[in-house]
Amino acid sequence: MDGETDQEFYDDGVAPWDGRRVPMTLLGGYLGSGKTTVLNELLLRTDRPIAVLVNDAGQVNVDAQLVRQRSADTIELTDGCVCCSMAEGLARALDSLRARVDPPDHVVIEMSGLADPTQVMPWASSDGFRLDSVIVLVDSTNVVERVNDDRIRPLLLRQLESADLVVASKSALVDHQRRLQVATAVEALVPGVPLVDDADGEVGPTLLNVATRRDGDATAIPQPQLLDVHRVELVPLPRPLSGAAIQDLLERLPPDTVRAKGIAEAPDGTRLLLQQVGRRRRIVPLPAAEDQEPTDLVVIRLPERTAP
Repeated sequence: MDGETDQEFYDDGVAPWDGRRVPMTLLGGYLGSGKTTVLNELLLRTDRPIAVLVNDAGQVNVDAQLVRQRSADTIELTDGCVCCSMAEGLARALDSLRARVDPPDHVVIEMSGLADPTQVMPWASSDGFRLDSVIVLVDSTNVVERVNDDRIRPLLLRQLESADLVVASKSALVDHQRRLQVATAVEALVPGVPLVDDADGEVGPTLLNVATRRDGDATAIPQPQLLDVHRVELVPLPRPLSGAAIQDLLERLPPDTVRAKGIAEAPDGTRLLLQQVGRRRRIVPLPAAEDQEPTDLVVIRLPERTAP
């Protein structure tokens, strides 16, 4: 998990929104894993202006009271959210977002159930955006059988190998023994990738709670909601910190860390955004449009295991 430096993907003089880069979450999972349900919950519950890109905007059945305007391929919501279709291609959908005067706080892309996330990930580093996380859903009712099906296993494995976080959907429909089987199957395929059990069926807003919140502060955390059962800790970041010291600090985080983020100061005074989601780690200079004082490292850990 080496740190990435991806300054080449933006230019303050060319990129939209004065060089600010909007975090992007890729939502994947095999057919029927519940991605559209998750997006619907997210749009219904978030209080932030986000953009959701889907294969067909009409598939996301948002509460009519929240819809401000609807066209053939776009749903504008009253809270500033927008749901756009990718029917004419992902490039055109991203161009339509760049054309907006005000950037969204976050972008979520729902990938096809047959999509390989690695084919979409480069788009998340195009002008105006940066990859924040790849979240993959698995259906608790059938994933154990599917990973043992030679026709499906290769695709499932590619999806899971790309994931920073795996969400076990529909787990309320299965018993405790089945949940353990799902956890065992996922761990065997992608050791070390955090698995979140969506027992309450309300994982939608967690997508953004786990991902970077950009509300005037690159590391701000919203008030606990679905993350109530998670553990949130603050780790002081000494000033300054060398690249080797940052890598060492991140390497020593507990293995059950779901998310870590903070702003450090390098010996030359450069401000660095530190981010870790599951196994993915990124250490990048803050664009001028996002510059702020260094912070502590916010660490979100999985809840402690409880007896059934």
